[in-house]
Amino acid sequence: MEKKKTGIDELFLKNQIIRLKLIKESIENPGKKLPTAKQIAEENGVSELTVKKVEKELALSGYLFSNKKGGTRTVRKFAKEQISAFLAAKENFKSIVDDLLKNGFSKEDIMAMVYDVIKGVKDELSFVVYSEKDDGIAIFAKKELENKLGYSVVFKPFETLKTEILNGVVSNKLIVVPFYCYSQLEPGSKDVKIIPIKTVHPLEFISEAKDIPYSSRIFYIAASRFDKENALNIYYDVLNHRYRVYIYTQDELSTNRHLLKFADMVVGFRWVVESEKALLKDVKRVIKVDRFDDEEGIKMIKGYIDEFMGDR
Repeated sequence: MEKKKTGIDELFLKNQIIRLKLIKESIENPGKKLPTAKQIAEENGVSELTVKKVEKELALSGYLFSNKKGGTRTVRKFAKEQISAFLAAKENFKSIVDDLLKNGFSKEDIMAMVYDVIKGVKDELSFVVYSEKDDGIAIFAKKELENKLGYSVVFKPFETLKTEILNGVVSNKLIVVPFYCYSQLEPGSKDVKIIPIKTVHPLEFISEAKDIPYSSRIFYIAASRFDKENALNIYYDVLNHRYRVYIYTQDELSTNRHLLKFADMVVGFRWVVESEKALLKDVKRVIKVDRFDDEEGIKMIKGYIDEFMGDR
């Protein structure tokens, strides 16, 4: 009997299912050790290579943390209130889905409805889109930007946004990105306005500070694995000439919390530090850094929002 070949669409769908399952696991069970890639592959009917690829992508996005000794774990990037809200919404949504199934709608019908609703919410919610290369930072930076603007903002992964702009898919949108991303985006439509905004990294803040004693032990809590890699590449060598710098993700510090007793100072993005209050309660000095430091840029964006609202 000839073995049925798996089509490209089916492979893509299975990849996405694994991805969504692991994201859900990360939100609902922070710090949980996952089964091996081989076990996940066998349970879901995909190849081990597919699982490892998805895990690598999610590690870079800040959902998972992997090392050779401890295996793969979900991260602690979500606060308790966020997890509670997620679980409550999940139960409500499950009730709605059950009602639809009882009324004769298929799972495919419901998935089509979910896709349509999500797409509609994104389109209607805001004409302001925020993006940068590190999803782990961008998702929370979006919320900070919303607070500064007093207006809702849509987040979109950078590579997705780049492709959509290039193909002219995006229209009637105000795109906000850090300066370092600006040159990589070329408007594919006259209806798209791209605004660069000044962003700050916590270690950049440390490099400019004048009141930190020489040879201080500075612990940086990276917002994601991707952020840790960038911090090591960009800031570590420069800062290490003056201070003793240690860079960890939230999960690494949670696993090795005894190291914090040696810290003279801990620095990180505001949302990262505030999510680890209990862990950092005995640290001598804690510095929380906002992502944005650009009053003129914020004023410019507000001006475009007012103009947009006036045209509606």
